[in-house]
Amino acid sequence: MNSEIALWCAGGALVVAIAFAVYKARSAGRLRARIARLEQACAARDAAVAQLAAIGLPTAADLADDSRPARSAPALAPILAGTPFADSAAVLAQRYTVGLGELQVAVAESVRHKAQDEARQTTESSVRSFAETVVSLGANLSKVVAQAMRQHRGQETFETLTLIDHTVQQMIRQAQSYVVVCGGLPGRRWPSQAMTDVVRGAMGRIQDYQRIRPRELDRQVIGQAVEPAVHAVATLLDNAARYSPPGSFVDVTFQEGHHGVTIIVDDAGVGMNSEQLDAARRVLSGQEPADLHRFGPHPKIGFPTVAALSKRYGFQASVDGSSSPFGGTRAALFIPEALLAADAADVLEAAPGAAPEPEPEPPEAAEVTGAGLPRRRRHIATADTQPLPPILSTSAPRPSVAAAWQSGVHSADDAAAPSDPAEGTR
Repeated sequence: MNSEIALWCAGGALVVAIAFAVYKARSAGRLRARIARLEQACAARDAAVAQLAAIGLPTAADLADDSRPARSAPALAPILAGTPFADSAAVLAQRYTVGLGELQVAVAESVRHKAQDEARQTTESSVRSFAETVVSLGANLSKVVAQAMRQHRGQETFETLTLIDHTVQQMIRQAQSYVVVCGGLPGRRWPSQAMTDVVRGAMGRIQDYQRIRPRELDRQVIGQAVEPAVHAVATLLDNAARYSPPGSFVDVTFQEGHHGVTIIVDDAGVGMNSEQLDAARRVLSGQEPADLHRFGPHPKIGFPTVAALSKRYGFQASVDGSSSPFGGTRAALFIPEALLAADAADVLEAAPGAAPEPEPEPPEAAEVTGAGLPRRRRHIATADTQPLPPILSTSAPRPSVAAAWQSGVHSADDAAAPSDPAEGTR
């Protein structure tokens, strides 16, 4: 009996051992299979990473070369299909390719802007250097002609010399416009001048100055702003005369205000449409900076010149296509009070060799209010600001008129100081 029990126990233990052995064998097989799959997946991942790294630089080269198509993302082993690693690898490959493209575009844009800036600076430097040379030579020629005009005053040669000098002044103004647009400064320095003389000086630098009808105003412009104001007004006058009928006049009036004086130029020309007015206002306001590369083969640098002078000296220039009483265009140049001489003492101090100021007369008794305070007097403009009626000229300009007028223009040359070497149409 005991032997049977022992036999059954031994058999049961044997069965348990066999079952345990089979279970262990199967577990070991599953574990080995899993390890094999993991090793295969790791190898596939390593291969995918290596492939991604290998195609990175060729993709960048492909992006830089438009003639070759860009390479696709790396191909993954089937064992990695649908896994998070596959998704991450695809996203990484896409971002890498897109990043290279964006980097290439950014680098190309930076290089292009740098090349444009360098080209613009080179062009402006070259144009400015050439224009300054022309201005210098023209100024020397103008001095020679002015000296000859003094020697031949009253002779027939005087009128010829005047016409020569008038042409030289126009040449200097054109060259000086390029100097200003390229960042330079006007070339001459003047003592304080009256508004009347500023306009007359501007008339001497345009071709059709006989058609300009200026009013008079004794307000003085400080010496620092005389040449910029003359140049800006000359540009506006040239535009008005150039774009108006040859038999019409261009009126120049003044409007005095609390903050300064406005020089108003009215013509009877063809006017400007809304697009031209908007473009001119953008240029004059400085919203559209001057770029020599955009001027084209026939550059119009009048308004860019006025804008550059306005920005540097504090002028305010504007154009209007509906305010002119003659149906043309109205241009205005506002000169702030800071650029106007405060009183006559400033003018005498600025003018070299000026006569001493006479003894002041005893002041009149000031008018007072009922409260005992001095009554303020309204400042009255010294010139009529209403435009003259449009009149058509019936006779050709006479050289004698030009000669007489030009002799008056050069009367201020003796007081003008030479420019500092560092300073340099529509």
